[in-house]
Amino acid sequence: MKIIHNIITLGGALLSEEKHSRYELYREAKSHESSGRYDDALKAYGKAIEISSDYAHAWYYKSKLHYKLHQYDEAKYCAEKALKIAPTWEKHIQKILDDCNYQSRS
Repeated sequence: MKIIHNIITLGGALLSEEKHSRYELYREAKSHESSGRYDDALKAYGKAIEISSDYAHAWYYKSKLHYKLHQYDEAKYCAEKALKIAPTWEKHIQKILDDCNYQSRS
């Protein structure tokens, strides 16, 4: 019984650490972005996504940053990922997708 308790406790600690890490990386990305360190921001968003591939906020803001950097294919890819994870954000995400499609045609 003690072994099961230890496994559950360890699993919970790892899950907690994982969630903490993705949020920390997200905040780090936002900080880099606001300071104009866009490559560092993209890396931090990417690491947050590696930890939690269903982290819609990271996908969404990574998409917005790619768009800002005129990287429309990457922006579209990230926006589509965010939309699959968070369909209730469709109004906001669809704007990015529409803008990417417009820029790609220009």
